[in-house]
Amino acid sequence: SKAKEAFSIYGRIDYLRPYFDVEPRQVQKRLITALIPERVTGTKSEVVSELYGPLMVVLTLIAVMLAGMKSSGQTVQEGTLMGTAIGTCFGYWLGASTFFFGLAYFCDTRLSPIEVLSLCGYGLFGTLLCMFLSTLLLASATNTFFYVTWLVLGISSAFRMASIFMERTAVRKQGLTVAVIVASVHLMFILYLKFFYHKTYEAAAKLAPPVIAAG
Repeated sequence: SKAKEAFSIYGRIDYLRPYFDVEPRQVQKRLITALIPERVTGTKSEVVSELYGPLMVVLTLIAVMLAGMKSSGQTVQEGTLMGTAIGTCFGYWLGASTFFFGLAYFCDTRLSPIEVLSLCGYGLFGTLLCMFLSTLLLASATNTFFYVTWLVLGISSAFRMASIFMERTAVRKQGLTVAVIVASVHLMFILYLKFFYHKTYEAAAKLAPPVIAAG
């Protein structure tokens, strides 16, 4: 029974292996490409079915959010802070990908669930850079600097995602609708992380049981 269970677990891992079998150079290239908008030519662009890069982007974004909250001078609870960051970042990645795929399905956009997950995950690289620059590297900068990074990095990554959804949609009008929604959700999430994420943490901290000091 244990051998059968172990074989079953190995089979599941083996099933996921192709989605994580990628060279570091390929990941670096795809991260850079995620910030370069594509021209909408009507030809099918290549969308990778790979999850290693997106997973690393999400994990790094979590680390940036944790470091940003700690450096802000706010009183934080480690467990609540970690849970909020993980829930927010993974929740967006999986939730937005599910929403985008549902939208793509109804609008006849030719993208698989794994392709949408990969596209959305790599798209978060622009989000990661925006938050890193505005909350850690130049934390003392004004909101004007954040808006500049949002306009440059956020919009470039959003436009790339949107253009791919548009290219893969059979009907041009529906493709434009999908593209606008995808780009809007992507850009609003960056604004949420910058201006409203701390409120989510504060609400979670109030619901968490108080920490009793030892002794």
